[in-house]
Amino acid sequence: MKNPFPFLQKKNNPAKMQAGYVKYSSLIGNDAFADWALIILATCLIAGALIGVGGYVYVETQAELNSQGSILPASAAAANFDVVKLKSIITTFDARTNERVMLGKGYVGPKDPSLP
Repeated sequence: MKNPFPFLQKKNNPAKMQAGYVKYSSLIGNDAFADWALIILATCLIAGALIGVGGYVYVETQAELNSQGSILPASAAAANFDVVKLKSIITTFDARTNERVMLGKGYVGPKDPSLP
């Protein structure tokens, strides 16, 4: 039967039979120089990818900012502003502020030892 994966078959390469021949994959984890070379290579590849993505996002953002945008007319912007709702929110915040002030004045617990 013929091997369906011939690239996995070991070949008798005369260079591999010579004394002192070491496969590069066996150096990983065993040779500090090979480890540092892989670390630097991976760092350069990741940095290059991040710089490329950042440049792409920058160019696309600049193109989007320079393109014609739709500006809402003043009447449409004013229609989204609700004066009654703003007044109710301000009233709610004023009430909360007054409650906080009253609680601060009415506190009769022990004094803070860090204060003189």
